[in-house]
Amino acid sequence: MMTIGFLRRGYSSAGGAEAYLKRLAEGLRREGYRVILLGTGEWPREEWPGGETIVLPQKNLRDLGVAALRVKKEQQLDLLFSFERVPGCDIFRAGDGVHAAWLDRQALVQPWWQRLMSKMNRKHREVLRLERELFSPESKTKIIANSHMVAQEIRNCFSVSPSRITVIPNGVPTPASIAPEQRAAFRKEFGMGEKECTVLFVGSGWKRKGLETALMAVEKVNQCHPDVRMRLWVAGKGKSHHYQSPAVKFIGPVKELSRLYAAADIFILPTLYDPFSNASLEALAAGLPVITSAANGCSEILDSSIHGSIVADPRDVEAFAAALHQWQGWLQDPGDVEKIRHTCAVRGAEFSIEKNVEATICVIEQALHSLS
Repeated sequence: MMTIGFLRRGYSSAGGAEAYLKRLAEGLRREGYRVILLGTGEWPREEWPGGETIVLPQKNLRDLGVAALRVKKEQQLDLLFSFERVPGCDIFRAGDGVHAAWLDRQALVQPWWQRLMSKMNRKHREVLRLERELFSPESKTKIIANSHMVAQEIRNCFSVSPSRITVIPNGVPTPASIAPEQRAAFRKEFGMGEKECTVLFVGSGWKRKGLETALMAVEKVNQCHPDVRMRLWVAGKGKSHHYQSPAVKFIGPVKELSRLYAAADIFILPTLYDPFSNASLEALAAGLPVITSAANGCSEILDSSIHGSIVADPRDVEAFAAALHQWQGWLQDPGDVEKIRHTCAVRGAEFSIEKNVEATICVIEQALHSLS
């Protein structure tokens, strides 16, 4: 029996990476593999498929990587699959994107003194060093990118051979179909107005994900088109007092988002940088048109004006407002609403978690073959 170790720091019961890793581990166990979690102790053992976990020291990322490689040797693991930037692993899933590329994007919206502080920040510098080692031409690590955007960033920043990179988009479970009467009941449950155009924003890290732009765009639509009643609903954790407006409703973290996706009309994410937003894919699979920035890897699977709208500049309030108003107009007819939701759901269903796991297992098996 082949044994695979998965390296992952921390744990969140609502985390997308954790949910994906559990499904991947379950898929591998069905294929006859033994799977062991190498973590920092937060992951409940009963939540890990098979329950085999090894706790590593909770130090910095480099020490964590050294400890993981030592465990691989001591436990005779056949392969080390890392979700963290640690040189020497056999497979690295770049689910968080490229830190160097994120810092470049962040610098575009920072004052000079913040850019200077970022360059001097010890944590940033260490992550950049780890990336350079991980992606160096001498490294044998196979890389999984969740979007072509991230794959291109890796090639551009580090001259990595394309043969080392496999693009596997995120996958989500296929949601249950929702009848119009159920959707109306969900809207009533949340307190959404019958005539209100509900725009949904999901996630934490609001500054990076562009909440300010989303809110300003909704306000602009309401200001320029008094006949439109549009409201932004925000699900997630953050400092809501920085975004006070009659046009926004904060509902905090929501563990089960399916009802919220079913109740909303449009999904928006003007993110500065998202390797591949799970929330965007979940919204699409639930039937929502997705309005997002080109800095979201998920935008690659959208056909503009069919599954949503893609805005080049994540700070372009005018463009996001225009896209919101356009989709609001298309959603006026109940018959059109069902057609739009069906078209979006069909596209989202093409990116199932089953396809993602199947493609990832192929990369794992190829890596095992090359190591044997």
